[in-house]
Amino acid sequence: MHELTGRRHAFDIMLRGRVDSVLGAIQDAEDPNDNVMIDQTELVLPQEDIYEVMMASGKFVGGSPGLTPDLLNALSSHRAYGYFNFKVRGKHYRALEQPGMRVIDREENGGFRRPVRIIYAVPTYYLWHETVEAVRFYVIASVLLLLLTGFLIAWFLRRSMSPLRELALRAERVSEACWEFDAPIEVLKTRELEPIATSIQKLLNGLRTSFERQRQFTGDAAHELKTSIAVLKSSVQLLSMRERTTQEYQSSIEGLLMDTERMEDLTTRMLMLARAEQAPSSASHVMDLSRTLRVVVERLQPIMQLRQVRINLPEQDSGPVRIEPESADLLCSNLLMNAVQHSTPGSAITVCLEERGDSTELLISDEGKGIPQEALPHIFERFYRADPSRSRTNGGAGLGLAICKAIVDRCGGSIAISSAPGLGTKVKVVLLVATASSKL
Repeated sequence: MHELTGRRHAFDIMLRGRVDSVLGAIQDAEDPNDNVMIDQTELVLPQEDIYEVMMASGKFVGGSPGLTPDLLNALSSHRAYGYFNFKVRGKHYRALEQPGMRVIDREENGGFRRPVRIIYAVPTYYLWHETVEAVRFYVIASVLLLLLTGFLIAWFLRRSMSPLRELALRAERVSEACWEFDAPIEVLKTRELEPIATSIQKLLNGLRTSFERQRQFTGDAAHELKTSIAVLKSSVQLLSMRERTTQEYQSSIEGLLMDTERMEDLTTRMLMLARAEQAPSSASHVMDLSRTLRVVVERLQPIMQLRQVRINLPEQDSGPVRIEPESADLLCSNLLMNAVQHSTPGSAITVCLEERGDSTELLISDEGKGIPQEALPHIFERFYRADPSRSRTNGGAGLGLAICKAIVDRCGGSIAISSAPGLGTKVKVVLLVATASSKL
């Protein structure tokens, strides 16, 4: 419609111009009646155009060569100046009727004025034809441009998405058997994809570490249980090999009970470690660590007297720390029990609590034989024993410090051990102080 409106406006301007051309071709007829005539030699008009020229009195002056009676009737029937449309023999025309003034012989007394009326009509079929052709051109050009744009967009997207496809291919290669993931350089150079690649890398590293720890834990646990079951089985087989006295049976059963209790303790510690590593930390629990230490020291009095070890514990209360009550009791029990078991008779264990800004430090020092330097990097590993024979004698399974580390890590704290052979061992635990919102 926009194209048709524009071309129709241009068509009307063209129509007015041709009327002016006809007006310019009107000449004096040089007859006694002062008539005018049309000089056809001055007109170069399309053959399909029709026109007629009449005097102001209504006298016919002339017309186009193709002016037929029916066309003449159609033109003459119009009685108003301006543009109008009509149809003759199925053919549509647009016409303009316009008055004109032809001045003849201007040199003589200013010329003679001859008013005339001009009606000019042009077929409109080519107007629609040109409009359709223009619209067709626009449509074809738009389709081609759209196809070209679509191709360019597809090419651009394909090129832009190639780092993402490469990232997906690298991620597909990751499996439980292969945890290797190296982000492509193009991905790392892409601002939008670099955080995703980094997050995937961190996630896979964490999963791989967790998976390997679980696999190692399963293997170590199976080994420990297999050893205990083998000892228990051999004891039963040995007991059934021959007849024994009541006292021998009773002694063997006591040994079996001790082995069973050792297996039960191992299983219990394994469950404790699993819960400590997997249970989510709750920021709503707060504990006064000094009170927990006093309760644990009171509970360990019998074994302390048996081993002739004393514990120096400060009387003042410490600030509340963010830890669950059960975890606090288990942490203090494991650390103090470990210190008591490895202290020499007559020695003392020193416990110190100190607040440092937004954290609380728990320092436990003993005067035992100490830990070899080569064992310190592995001291928090599961089932690790710096002295396997002594640990087996004491009933330890090598899970106590691993449980302590799991508890501290879950609470957002840290634990470290420093030791030297013959100088004793120091364990430092740092826990976060509970905020006001946590206390509420």
